Amino acid sequence: MGQLLNEPVRAEHDPAGRLTAYEWRGARYAVQEVLKTYGAPGDGRVYRVRVSGADGVAVAELGRDRDRWRLRTVFSA
Repeated sequence: MGQLLNEPVRAEHDPAGRLTAYEWRGARYAVQEVLKTYGAPGDGRVYRVRVSGADGVAVAELGRDRDRWRLRTVFSA
């Protein structure tokens, strides 16, 4: 099971607006792959992504409401 967090993160995007990385608790995590996206664009979207960081590889679920991003859950990979 994953660890429920619901904490704000600072997201990084490429010029096309795609999520490329995020910072959480002073650490940077690079997004390797978007595994799943769900939710309505107007109501907020949820992204399940495979990330890599100093601690290794994990699967994270990020919520986006306008330009605010939150780390919802982290799963072991």
